[in-house]
Amino acid sequence: MQKHIKKNRLSLKRILLLLMVYILVFITIFSFLDYYAYYIINVYLLILLSVILGVISTYVHIKAKGRSRVDDIVDKL
Repeated sequence: MQKHIKKNRLSLKRILLLLMVYILVFITIFSFLDYYAYYIINVYLLILLSVILGVISTYVHIKAKGRSRVDDIVDKL
C-alpha cells in the first residue's frame, strides 16, 4: 500500500487544478449528451452548467478532506 505524503491541500494552484479537472469532466459528459441529443442544447448553457457543477464539485472535494483518484490526476499535472 502506498503512503501518501500529506501536502498543503488548500494551495491556490491545487484548487485551480481541481476545478479545471472537474470542469473538463463535466464538459466532456455534457458534450457527449448533446451530441446524442442532436445538438438541441445551447453550447453556452453547457459550458455554464459545467462551470457551476465544477465549482460545486471542487468545494465538496475540498471539504471532504479525503484522497481520491482526482487527487492523483492533479498530482500528475
